[in-house]
Amino acid sequence: WSMSDRVSSDRSAWRTSLFAGVLAALFVAVPAGFLIATGNNNGRAAYDATAYHARFIRALTEQFPNFDLSNPLTATTPGYHLLLACVARLGASSIESLRFASMAIGCVFVGSVAAWLSRRVGLRIALLFVLPLAGSIYVVGAAAWMLPDNLAWALVSWVLFLCLREPARARELLLASLLLVALVAVRQIHIWAAAVVWVGGLSYALQFRGRSKAVGGGLSVLAKMLGFVLATVPAFAVLILFVLHWGGLTPPRFQGELQGVNLATPAFMLLEFSLLAIGFLPWITPPLRTAWRERRWILVTGALAAIVLAAIPATTLDVAAGRFSGFWSLIAKAPVIAGHTSLLMIVAAPIGAVLLTALLLGLSLRSRAVFGVALLAFAAALTATFYCWQRYHEPLLLVVLPMLCALQRERPTRASWWQLLFPLILASILAAITVGNLRSNPVALDALPAPSHFAPGDSFLPAHSGQ
Repeated sequence: WSMSDRVSSDRSAWRTSLFAGVLAALFVAVPAGFLIATGNNNGRAAYDATAYHARFIRALTEQFPNFDLSNPLTATTPGYHLLLACVARLGASSIESLRFASMAIGCVFVGSVAAWLSRRVGLRIALLFVLPLAGSIYVVGAAAWMLPDNLAWALVSWVLFLCLREPARARELLLASLLLVALVAVRQIHIWAAAVVWVGGLSYALQFRGRSKAVGGGLSVLAKMLGFVLATVPAFAVLILFVLHWGGLTPPRFQGELQGVNLATPAFMLLEFSLLAIGFLPWITPPLRTAWRERRWILVTGALAAIVLAAIPATTLDVAAGRFSGFWSLIAKAPVIAGHTSLLMIVAAPIGAVLLTALLLGLSLRSRAVFGVALLAFAAALTATFYCWQRYHEPLLLVVLPMLCALQRERPTRASWWQLLFPLILASILAAITVGNLRSNPVALDALPAPSHFAPGDSFLPAHSGQ
């Protein structure tokens, strides 16, 4: 190709990705905008936003710029709330305006995923791939109400995008380190994403190993990687600052509830993966066949490991143990082995492990390392929290699944009409769940937090918050 042809191709790809991002943003804007415009205030997202996040954002707006972050009315770090408090100070202080600001964040999140995918699988498949994400109650809810989830997932996605660039580039990895700071400021549990930057840094260092030996100089692989480890220190500094300020990983009002370990999380995540993978089966089947033909022993090992993960911890519905809501309701309907292990978990977790392993084997070595480390670190971080909730996992899985499909060695740029039905069916199921949730459980506009989350004299009580 001539230079002019390459520039023209780059411009065309850029326009296509921008178009994909705008269209995908509409997938979020239409339902979320409708919910906001009609004053819908139903469901779990509405309650969390009304009772917790909106109260905290209003308090920050009144305190601006002298914020009291000693015991905020959110279990997360307050980056999202500070951002919306700034929006409120600029004049958009009504609940509706702030909900629209949150909707914009959700649009950017889903739109950016579609834009990234379109450069690898084309416009049509990219839009189909993000439909399940846009239909998820956990994405729609965080867009229609004031919840920090979509901002955190967007930042996680962007860190992945930057660390997956081939060849690895120092400036992208350094930008990922800066995004990691913002990510930890929005949701502290996502410090796990530092491991993604580290493996990206190792990949970058290995690119120069041969060149350094040839010229007889240059930094060693270890020294180069250490530079990217140091680049993540500011994110850890932010986390440590809040830990010292709060006396724990969460604000004091939540410390007796959220801290703990839930060993059912890895198996539950594999079950989620197996169920959500239904929407991407036409793109999973080819790498699965190849892996079964060439590396069957790896698939069998993954399945056996998943059976162990599903058999050792208790995997039945148990509210007191933090195992409830979402797919746990489905698990509750399945037979139970010895009152301890769900039969559905024993079956679905190994299926999820086999599908995930096949997708990883179909990637380049570098992409495999980035995704492998990311998923292991993510699972470890979420295991180290008491609640095993689907809303903690589903959005990222709905980002990772199409990314894994898009990065297979044979990229799926074309698909027959019946293949396109799979993501449509999954999106329809998730959208139906969303609609069902948002048509029930109305939330009062003055809803209070749970009694265990405030005490007499608390500044967030109505008598002290101007309500």
